[in-house]
Order: sequence, then structure tokens, then C-alpha cells
Amino acid sequence: MLDWDDLRFFLAVARAGSLSAAARALKVTQPTVGRRITALERKLGAELFVASSTGQELSPTGNMMLTHTERMEEDAVAAERVAAGRDAGLRGKVCVTASEWMIGSVLGPIFGPFLRRYPELEIDLVADVRNLSLLRREADIALRPSRFEQLDIVQREVASVAFGLYASDAYLAEHGMPDFARQCEGHRLIAMSESLKGIPDVEWLPVVAARAKVAVRTNGREAMATMAAAGIGLACLPRFLGDRAAALRSLPVPIPGPVRKLWLGVSSEVRSVPRVKACLGFLVQGLDRLRTALCPPTPKISPL
Repeated sequence: MLDWDDLRFFLAVARAGSLSAAARALKVTQPTVGRRITALERKLGAELFVASSTGQELSPTGNMMLTHTERMEEDAVAAERVAAGRDAGLRGKVCVTASEWMIGSVLGPIFGPFLRRYPELEIDLVADVRNLSLLRREADIALRPSRFEQLDIVQREVASVAFGLYASDAYLAEHGMPDFARQCEGHRLIAMSESLKGIPDVEWLPVVAARAKVAVRTNGREAMATMAAAGIGLACLPRFLGDRAAALRSLPVPIPGPVRKLWLGVSSEVRSVPRVKACLGFLVQGLDRLRTALCPPTPKISPL
């Protein structure tokens, strides 16, 4: 009989494509992943992966096992949901995933009243650049700046997030105010990592700052705000974040910054679990109260 825990390691490597990436996802060491895969292959008497220049590729046997193992995973997750119990009431853990700035600046601060009302609940706020899977129960609730594509996800638009261009007074004193007619020539940008998908400023920045030089890239808006406050360069930030940073100044731009809709998603199988349902209702109400703050009126713009 195969051990489901061994199969978790197989799935992690199959999805991540390498032992090191699987180890990060499982929060274990790379040698541990290697040992578990070797032990599983020995138990099965078959090779599951073939080493390649990019990592680990599934062997023909591994490909055949993948479908069956994913089906087993679905059954395991379903069993976990039954064990969690729809009658567990308002106690236990609810995992909410969102971007790092959304958790740090929006969700974290507003959860206080909710936890005071339901002291038996534990809220697990997970900031991850990956889109954690709701269907595989990597998270219970997710907030994303785009619609969910899976059919079994119940979703709704809960807010919009406006972006703007920011710089510190120290940076402006050294480099001067950007000349948007010259597309910010001579200025430095703090940009998001190119590996990330669906970044709102990817199309907007080349229109207003095409001649600015990217000085540094990062994968988080809070890191961008910190570097902008330190005078490293111009940064495109959520206005909710930038407007509250005392060290940053909002720059009047010729074209309004991008606006992204914010979507709240939950698996159809857990949406009626009492603790998840209560958390969903709180998030909808809390984000509705912040609609204007997350997407304030467009500021006066500077002509080209």
C-alpha cells in the first residue's frame, strides 16, 4: 500500500519541476525531497523522474501516475474537509492569501474587530507571489487583482485598486521633478520583477516614463515603497500604500495610473463552512468600507 505522504512529495516535484522548488513548497530540505522520491521509486520498482537541464521531468511511468495521484489528492482534500466538519462552528483556522502589501496594509489592520468577536478563530494570512490553490486547500480564501479561472471557485468583485507614481523629496531634490514630455529621461525607476504576471504598471510606465532607467526590481510593493522613500527612484504604487507613506510624494502624471479590480474567491466546497462564511462576510464588508481609500478620485493631472 502506498503512503499518501510519499505521494505528496511526488506531486510537489511534478508540479515544481525541481527538487529545490518542491522543497521550498513543502517547507523541507532538498535532500529530504530527494530521499523520499528515491524511496518511492524503490518501493514501486520504477523510475518516476528523469533529470534534465532544467530540473526533473516526469518519466513515462511518472506521467501515468500523475493523473491517479492528483485524483487521490482530491479525495484526501475532500476527506480533510469532512473531518474539519461543517458543524465545527466559529473556531479553528481560516487561511487567507493575498499580495504582501494587501496583507500588511489592508487585511492585517482590519482583522482586529473580527478576532475580538470570534476569539476561537485563528486567521492565517499568507503573502505569496504564487497563486495558492483554493481547490487543493492551500488556502481557504484568496484576494487577487484578476478573475479566478477555475470553475469551482465562487468569486465576486469587492473593490478596485488605483495606482500612482511616487518619489521621495530627497530624490526629487537630487534629480528634479520628472519631465513627462520627455518621458522621465534621466530618472530612475523601481520596478516589479519581470517574472511576475499581470502587473498593472507594465503597460502604463512605458507610456509616461519610457526613457527612465530601471535601477532595481523587486517582487513586492512594500519593498518598492521602502526603496522609494530611501530616494532610490520613482515607483508605481497602490495609492492606498503610497498616499499613506509620509516620506513619499504623489507625482502629477499626464495619464492617470492604472486601476485593477480586486476579486475575492473561495472554493464552492468550503464557502458554507461557518468559520469561512463568517470570514467572507467580514472581508466583503471591510473592503466595501475601504472602496474610496483603495481607489480615490483621480488626482489633477499634469499635461505633457
